[in-house]
Amino acid sequence: MRPAPRLVIANRGEIARRVLRSARARGFRVAVISTPADRGAPVRAEADHVLHVEDFLDGGAVVEAASGWGADLLHPGYGFLSENPDFAAAVERAGIAFCGPTAESMRRLGDKQAARRLALASGVPVIPGTDADALDLGTDPTDALDLGTDPADVLTRLGIGLPCAVKASAGGGGIGIRVVEDAAELPEALARASAQARAAFGDGTVYLERWLHRARHIEVQVFGDGVGEGIHLGERECSAQRRRQKLLEWTPAFGMTPSLRCRLGEAALKLVAASRYRGAGTVEFLVEPDGRFHFLEVNTRLQVEHPVTEAVYGVDLVGAQFDLALGTWPETLPPPAAPTAFEPLAPRGAAIEARVIAESPREGFAPSPGRIRRYRPPEGIRVDSGVEAGSPVPAGFDSLLFKAIAPGADLSRTASRLARALEASVVHGVETNLSLLVATLRHPDFLAGRIHTGWVEERLAELVRDPFPDWATARLLAPRVAEAVITAASGRRSDPAAAIFGSVGASASFPRVEPGDRPGQAILHGETALEITATAPGADRIAWFSAAGGTLRHQLGDVERKQERLSGGSEVLAPLAGRLLSIRDEPGLSVDQGEVVASIESMKMHWEVRAPAPGRLGEPAAAPGDSVEAGQLLLPLTD
Repeated sequence: MRPAPRLVIANRGEIARRVLRSARARGFRVAVISTPADRGAPVRAEADHVLHVEDFLDGGAVVEAASGWGADLLHPGYGFLSENPDFAAAVERAGIAFCGPTAESMRRLGDKQAARRLALASGVPVIPGTDADALDLGTDPTDALDLGTDPADVLTRLGIGLPCAVKASAGGGGIGIRVVEDAAELPEALARASAQARAAFGDGTVYLERWLHRARHIEVQVFGDGVGEGIHLGERECSAQRRRQKLLEWTPAFGMTPSLRCRLGEAALKLVAASRYRGAGTVEFLVEPDGRFHFLEVNTRLQVEHPVTEAVYGVDLVGAQFDLALGTWPETLPPPAAPTAFEPLAPRGAAIEARVIAESPREGFAPSPGRIRRYRPPEGIRVDSGVEAGSPVPAGFDSLLFKAIAPGADLSRTASRLARALEASVVHGVETNLSLLVATLRHPDFLAGRIHTGWVEERLAELVRDPFPDWATARLLAPRVAEAVITAASGRRSDPAAAIFGSVGASASFPRVEPGDRPGQAILHGETALEITATAPGADRIAWFSAAGGTLRHQLGDVERKQERLSGGSEVLAPLAGRLLSIRDEPGLSVDQGEVVASIESMKMHWEVRAPAPGRLGEPAAAPGDSVEAGQLLLPLTD
């Protein structure tokens, strides 16, 4: 009997557990790559072996560890090294099959400018932009474009016009993008986007594209055979976004016709043929209201949102990647064909995926690292999760906690099912976007397909409306309530429900409130559970309350005072934990209120820190590269 293939998963979080699930179904032996910062990851206990490295981005160490374990295959998941052609080549040089495209395909498609040129040469429509050499700005962005005194003339000459976007050529995840509405803003946008791209990707090259304000983001799932043919498995719509990063994905796309699906798929397969693409990938497009579409980019890896395609087409895309890496075309997929010869499959029903993220929509989507105190994932639907109760949520990793994927007969009923499941889930210990997702799924615009890439930010004020009734919010945030909850959590006698609700008069126009059967929980109107969690007594005393998908956090003692300092005017404090990217080292310089004086990377997001008041900068209290905590002093300000 042949020994079971040995697979290394070079990733973490929910995607590591997702890949592990398919590997187990095939009887593989599985090792996971892990780092000291990820020692609390659940997948470590679920794999057969753990391979230790210092950093997920250290490709050489990953290959050495995989080779030492005798790996036959390596799956990179997404993020980290998954789209690094040098890493893919190193894996295969070591005699390990790489579950992804070839290094050559990555080089042709991974750079956005190179992909644009290949799309143009293949007859795929692209957004007007700078299609000559990309712009390596160095220190003076105005020289790169010869902007002179009238940037508007330059944009007109290039056929781009306004609004336009400055984009990082090596970028991804919405990083390194600046939208320019006024031509006078172009030089600063070029400089900022280039600096952000250099900090994030080690490459400050940027380019310009026309910005389509009310377009929809639709992508095509492809699977290539590596020699020029392939298939596509329909489209996914990803128009519900914040900070140009996806929150919800679904299939079929709103208003999709068989003709448009066929044309999008054919365009995607032209790029598969031109790049001799191997395995799973995604070709992304922007679609205008009149149905015109434009190539955006190619993701040369498995996508975060691949489960919605699996749900409506009945495939296991990770399993298909394994099959191809082991040398056979997957039996579960149609045979590969040339772009114009492939007959598109029709989706069976609908599916929607929600990304539950550790961030605070009410605070401008600020990342929220920490530790999960209570965790109840959605029930009755598929959940791909990287966490459990007690899991750390580090500032150095992506903010995705779990994905919830609901199938259904059509998009409307699927949205209702997913909203109910999300509403009943609970995450305490970090802020999340659960209530925003529920509000989006139930919004009339979403249900009617009246959505575009800027819709969430346009509607943000109503989407983040407090899900708690005003009377409940006032009571929950009363100091005596959190004290009672923390007292109960420490084992001393207390009745949190009585402290929270007291006596709501029978004549009041509020739902009747009754205590729950279990400590730390009350029942509103006999249906909706109010979940209560408190940390152990100490400096960081925090009580968490949630109902109907919404969460409130109440802090006491030192934490509360720290939060008050964050809005003070005499110091620049870190608004969140993370890694300091830049800081103004110019003592004595006068700055205005709101001026950017530092930047922090937290959970793969770049956060600009602004002066809370006008003043003069003092000596920096931290340096670029330092790890900082929320509330930590960065810069003193003097009048």
